[in-house]
Amino acid sequence: MTTDTNDRPPTRIGLVGGGAAAVCLLDRLSRTQGRGRGSVTVFEPSGNLWRGRAYQHDADAVLANIIPAEMSARTGAPDDFLDWLRASGLPYGQGDYAADGYFPPRHVFGGYLERTAENAVGELSLGGWPVGIVRDAVVAAREAGEEVVLTTRDGRTHTFDYVICAVGAGRPADHYELSGNAGYFGDPYPLRDTAAAIPADADVTVLGTGLAAVDTVVTLAARGHRGRITMASRNGALPAVRQRPVFPEIRHFTPAALHARAAAGHDGRLGLDDVLELLERELAEHGADPSAVVAELTSLAVESPLERLRRQYERIDEPDTGMRVMQHAVPESGPDAWTLLRTADQDFIREHHYRAVMSLCCPMPPANARKLLDLHGSGRLRVLRGLWNVKPLAGTGFHIGADGGEYESDVVVNAVSAPSHRVPAQARPFVDSLVEDGIGEYHPYGGLHIEPSTSRAVGGGGRAHRRMHAIGDMGAGTLFFTSGMPSVLERADDIVRAVVQDITTPQEQHA
Repeated sequence: MTTDTNDRPPTRIGLVGGGAAAVCLLDRLSRTQGRGRGSVTVFEPSGNLWRGRAYQHDADAVLANIIPAEMSARTGAPDDFLDWLRASGLPYGQGDYAADGYFPPRHVFGGYLERTAENAVGELSLGGWPVGIVRDAVVAAREAGEEVVLTTRDGRTHTFDYVICAVGAGRPADHYELSGNAGYFGDPYPLRDTAAAIPADADVTVLGTGLAAVDTVVTLAARGHRGRITMASRNGALPAVRQRPVFPEIRHFTPAALHARAAAGHDGRLGLDDVLELLERELAEHGADPSAVVAELTSLAVESPLERLRRQYERIDEPDTGMRVMQHAVPESGPDAWTLLRTADQDFIREHHYRAVMSLCCPMPPANARKLLDLHGSGRLRVLRGLWNVKPLAGTGFHIGADGGEYESDVVVNAVSAPSHRVPAQARPFVDSLVEDGIGEYHPYGGLHIEPSTSRAVGGGGRAHRRMHAIGDMGAGTLFFTSGMPSVLERADDIVRAVVQDITTPQEQHA
């Protein structure tokens, strides 16, 4: 028997981080029945409340890489962002998918997040859940009986019944210890400032070949940059090119099917062969050729980065829908598949296919691919793999070594992936304290150990902490697939469900 919602004491939730994940959580909580009374306190020290680092005010050339139809921040309302665009008189998400202007700038999505957050805060306040904002960083956490106490940088303490860690991604790692050198930009964002500070005729090297590196190159080009641009990384893995979307109904590679297959095994886990068999069934269901998908996964090793980019751009209307089916099935069911995989198979994928999987699951818009190819065609862009050294020259400039040879560059922009531990430097004291107090523990492949079904932090002895959750890149080690709004939205739904269920569970059942 549950306690009447009006008889329960108010529930206090602390939300550490005020970006896109926080918006999804607040919106989901605002539309959840049976939550009783309570309050939410959001800790966000940056000036990017509700936008986070990803959707901050920035240049128009910094585009979202997910189609607007899949960027809703509201569970159960997949067209919400599209509806907001139309109501705001904005043209994105209309017309030719491959043309300039179909994918919105990321700052436009940031505006949508602000509106969604404001509506959720209003609904929560009217429903007996006031939302407070603390513009300070959390630097410590400790368990105090049935409560979690957070300490902010100013020394104040805040006590909660539930805490959700939503601190976002870290900044690029300074692998070559270049910080402090003239001409070195340690973080590309906001690119409107970085690009404006780079002379138009400078020779620029962008460290990294992922989405942040693509953002950097297209923003420089949009500002009329005339000098040579080099993208350089160890593997030269450019994001794949997003094909014209299809919206397949996933029937075989589903969470239910994956869990059923695992339950039928001797150890309750999946082998890589089980996962591939279900994927092949899904592809066959849609008339796709599994060998074409396998060929894409191995193309990084056999094609030059720009050859691969050109081939993929020319095939955005490829009749075979295999890659598009994968790009729906993997974000939807990938976290379940990953957490059910045997450890040896997880290690095999990390070691041999990590870059290829990330490239295919986080593709770039066709318009950006076209801009890169145009820059290359005019002799202003090259992409090098085998990066092995970057060091400052006496005076100004940098010496760079890669497979394409050694050369000098005036400017270096660091756009490499976030550090593998995926904990932002400013959040490290807070997360360290969680681990020291036994509330959570670090995962060797990123962030914190979490319980897959609830995103609860897992502490010592493998115990899930019912009052501590983590969302976003903080769960990357456990879930593998954490980027993109669809994934964030699903995790927010899991967390709110778990919190409300815990609120409504009689205390004697928690023992």
